[in-house]
Amino acid sequence: MKRLVMVILALALTLSLFVLSGCFNDDFVNPGDFLGGGGTGEIAESADDVTDEVKSSFSDKDFSELSGDTSAEGAITVSPTNSVYTISDSGTYLFSGTYGGIKIEANQTPHLIFDGATVTNNNGIAIDGTAKKTSLTLTLAEGSVNQITNGGTDENGDSVNAIHIKGSLSINGSGTLTVSSESKNAVKVSKELVIVDCSLTLTAANHAISALSVSAANCNVNVLAGKDGINAECDDETTAFTTDEGYVYLKDVHYSCQTEGDGIQADTVVYIDGGDYDIETTGTFVPKTQMSQYGIDADDFKYVKSGNTYQRIASDEANRYNTSQLYGLVQGCKGIKVGEIEYEDENGNAVTVTEGDYSIIIESGTFTIDSTDDAVHANSGNLSVSGGNFTVSTFDDAFTSDVLTKITGGTITVTKCYEGVEGGYVEITGGTINITASDDGINAASDDTQVVEHIIISGGDIYVNAEGDGVDSNGTINMTGGALTVFGPTSGGNAALDADKGIVIDGGYLIAVGPLGMVETPSANSKQYVVSFARNQTIAANTNITLTDGSKTIVTFLSPKTCQSIIISCPELTSGGNYKIYGGDSELCDFTVSGIITSVGSSGGIGNPGGNPSGPGGPGGQRPGGRP
Repeated sequence: MKRLVMVILALALTLSLFVLSGCFNDDFVNPGDFLGGGGTGEIAESADDVTDEVKSSFSDKDFSELSGDTSAEGAITVSPTNSVYTISDSGTYLFSGTYGGIKIEANQTPHLIFDGATVTNNNGIAIDGTAKKTSLTLTLAEGSVNQITNGGTDENGDSVNAIHIKGSLSINGSGTLTVSSESKNAVKVSKELVIVDCSLTLTAANHAISALSVSAANCNVNVLAGKDGINAECDDETTAFTTDEGYVYLKDVHYSCQTEGDGIQADTVVYIDGGDYDIETTGTFVPKTQMSQYGIDADDFKYVKSGNTYQRIASDEANRYNTSQLYGLVQGCKGIKVGEIEYEDENGNAVTVTEGDYSIIIESGTFTIDSTDDAVHANSGNLSVSGGNFTVSTFDDAFTSDVLTKITGGTITVTKCYEGVEGGYVEITGGTINITASDDGINAASDDTQVVEHIIISGGDIYVNAEGDGVDSNGTINMTGGALTVFGPTSGGNAALDADKGIVIDGGYLIAVGPLGMVETPSANSKQYVVSFARNQTIAANTNITLTDGSKTIVTFLSPKTCQSIIISCPELTSGGNYKIYGGDSELCDFTVSGIITSVGSSGGIGNPGGNPSGPGGPGGQRPGGRP
């Protein structure tokens, strides 16, 4: 649905406006009250520090050594052979032609140069580095086209990888390499994998890339995988969070993937700085009647079938459906995901490390994500977006974290999702954000009872079109700047704004449009004037709504939905000022600003923010539509 929202200021400044969703409650809890007190502000501030520390740990990552001279001068030329060629010493080896496999046996640092090489092993690993201290460099000669393929199983009947290096692997050069594994991973590295400058095309029955950590710069990586595209997992014996492993760092990478698992998965950190990313993940749904067959938890059955597709439902709605109507995903298939670390203790019990600096940090880049599961998801950690251009479509959440989701810049367009931007804390200081959601547009929620959720908007240009709550916080909503336009639901079960501990508007431009049933207005603790209009009669969809002071238009926007409630706050509203709201050519109301919250209309008012608790709309009274 196209957006048409325009704000006209007195000085002929045009600004887009936005709407905020939250629950009315006069007992607003200001996030600043918690600074230093173990509550909302302190935790979110700490999360910012964590993000800065993680970024600094990658700032000195140097790829220059692998971008230097990649010539084959002085190399040992290896003659083509149908047998497996074994390397037991360090040195430089030139491969050109067809080979039956390459095996690196010793703890050495061999350098392989491929110049039109084809390595095929139909019954095992094509390139096999058996020693844990091996440090292998694979250079793709300029203009060369190379191929590595494997299939079959090993002597124990186990599936095997096309490339399997038990030490570390670096791939560089300006040539191209195609790696295919019909049985397992295309590239498996037990330690660090570094990719620079080259072009890779990877096809795998399992992961395309699996390593202890993955770093890549100035390269092209194209993936078709039966599980994850890029997978970075900590060592099985790692029992505490560390940024030394389990990370994915991508700088100016061109990455395209089609996977049945996650597009990019890391146990600890995903850090992306530049490049372009086209990520498509496709999951397989199975009915709850097959839960035991696939080992899926009961809580994971959160979809119902709708025609030829599937629709996400809220967890508390699941009891409305019988078992055969509920579906779950066979495996995770998120676009970009971070951990946590998992291991087995001495008794064989599964342990998950939830404490640490888990982070997804996106500085810049162009992202097109079409995912069955969440598009960008940080488990037990933080999500930071400071730039980039995003186009996102997902059956589940678009941007979500367990702790802080912070957006400071970039352009984000979410064309389809269950919830748009979610976190224990959500903070938006900049950027252009456009969300279309089947449930909440922006949501602050946490299962951690120590978290006092908040949504803070201090900048940015935000547009929300939601069927659930437009902006919803289990704690507080505070707006100090930016522009927020929310078109909430058309039925009364949800609202444009919803906050359990109150909504405060101290600045910025706010438009919130929705039905009457659950209308919630900002608190009288707000510092900027708010007008809250409501009427029993429905205003038709595609009606142009205008706020004027009689001599000039202050705000005008086209509502794409039917509505009964309109909440507007902007700096142009002044105490004692007289204003009118029009719907099309018809005057809806004529009012004078008499306090921080001015309630007008024919429904008896939107509430009594900051006033008598027993009055209409107060905590003990009735809200429009007759609901307490």
